Amino acid sequence: MKRHTLIVTLIASGSLAVAAAENPSPSPTLAPSPAASPGPRCQQMSWSPELYGFYGKKQTVIDKLAQIPTPISEHRVVVQITQGHATGDVRLFEQQKDGTFTVTQWATRQPSDIVAGIDKTIMDNKGRDCVGAAIKEVLTKKLGTGKTLEPLAAPGSSKDAFEPSIQAASGDFIKTVIFFGC
Repeated sequence: MKRHTLIVTLIASGSLAVAAAENPSPSPTLAPSPAASPGPRCQQMSWSPELYGFYGKKQTVIDKLAQIPTPISEHRVVVQITQGHATGDVRLFEQQKDGTFTVTQWATRQPSDIVAGIDKTIMDNKGRDCVGAAIKEVLTKKLGTGKTLEPLAAPGSSKDAFEPSIQAASGDFIKTVIFFGC
């Protein structure tokens, strides 16, 4: 009898371990809602957004851009926020199926508010839903429609994609923050 109880206990334990491995969500509130579930790649990227920020003279910041290890081509949504002397430049890069990027631009006097809003959104999202869609929603709520720039061919590097915003910034000392979403 003891032997049968031990065998049943071992089988039950194994089943629970397999079930836990298949569904690591600790609670139903952390699982994505079926209607807003991103694809597998988007889900993985929503769990690991990246942020890079650089300060300095334009050339110093441009040199630092070349050292970003994350290729923009591996992401669907990327945001760059550059702050110059008087205003900020916000650019949303959205990758299209052909590998090009549509670029939407906004000007703002409060770029740090936009950075804080995106940060809060990423933290509130907790990897559940598409972080790129959530970031885009923050931008359109705070800044409106934006201006569509010329499409960007698949850039060879982060420097190629982000240098134009740096060059357009006013002042001797600038800052740029780049969010790699999904």
